[in-house]
Amino acid sequence: MQRNLSQEAHLWYTVVSPEYLERARMRLQEAFHFLETRAKAHPFIAGYAPVPYWGGKMDHLLQTFDNAKAALVHGEYSPMIAFCGGLKSIPRGFRESNMEWLSEPDQEELMNRLDAAYGIASDFSRALTMSNMYSSDGYKDATKDWHYCVPEDMGIVGNNIARYYENDIFPQLPAEIPEYAADTTVTCKTGDIVPWTGVWVPTTGMGSAALVFARKHLQIMQASYEVTKNGDDETFTVVDTSFHPVKPTGRMIPHPALASSPTTANRPNVPANQPCPEAGWWFTPAKPDSRRYFKQGETMPSMGGDYGQTFWQWSPDQSVPKL
Repeated sequence: MQRNLSQEAHLWYTVVSPEYLERARMRLQEAFHFLETRAKAHPFIAGYAPVPYWGGKMDHLLQTFDNAKAALVHGEYSPMIAFCGGLKSIPRGFRESNMEWLSEPDQEELMNRLDAAYGIASDFSRALTMSNMYSSDGYKDATKDWHYCVPEDMGIVGNNIARYYENDIFPQLPAEIPEYAADTTVTCKTGDIVPWTGVWVPTTGMGSAALVFARKHLQIMQASYEVTKNGDDETFTVVDTSFHPVKPTGRMIPHPALASSPTTANRPNVPANQPCPEAGWWFTPAKPDSRRYFKQGETMPSMGGDYGQTFWQWSPDQSVPKL
């Protein structure tokens, strides 16, 4: 699978975003409402301790979510980490209790909603795993050796975020995503205090290691964990290196998976002054060097001149022009 910096950076930024965690709150709210409705239909269940206990845990998390989200917006991750940690125990708590008071379909419905909430929270927690591990005070004052303590990537490994996470994060791939690029004016090497919160890429390129999500002042910069895969087995080569922050350029680009898969033969030519049927790069024979990017629904203009009516064609080259 060919790696794409913008694709992977967009996924990393998504799973640690307040908007993504809002999905967990919504799924938890749905589960709580479902539980509450079913419990009211069975008044006797109020005397069965696990139901009010775990229901109370769900209600508490829902009551604290807005504060956790507000803190996350301002770059404070601890409250959301606590929210996700609290959510982790709830599906297990219900499974370990007696759920026979619910019908089998209702049991499945409740657990599906709880699992959906926890799955989103788990993505967030996994993305922060290495940041949390490298936040040890012992690493900052060199009284502990991270080479020994963290011999492998404990978070999202290599390009797994694109291979295994993207379909859950985006059940329908977006036609376009933000473009990202390395900011080469800023460098942070392994062992130094991180000066900026966000996604980082090794100065040598992506290689086979995962991109890094690191937090300003809370941690030292981690090493690059180059991974070699042999079936289900993974071997890591730990490399002390330097990193650049990965930042949005302000432009949108076609999603690389969508840009490379379909062929031009599947797309009819579009006459001028009609809406673009699909986001991507198009060109017209009516004008040399006319290849340009249109958003879906954007009116495709007439080029005029002596060529006759303008027709736009899907470009076989869906790559972003190099500056």
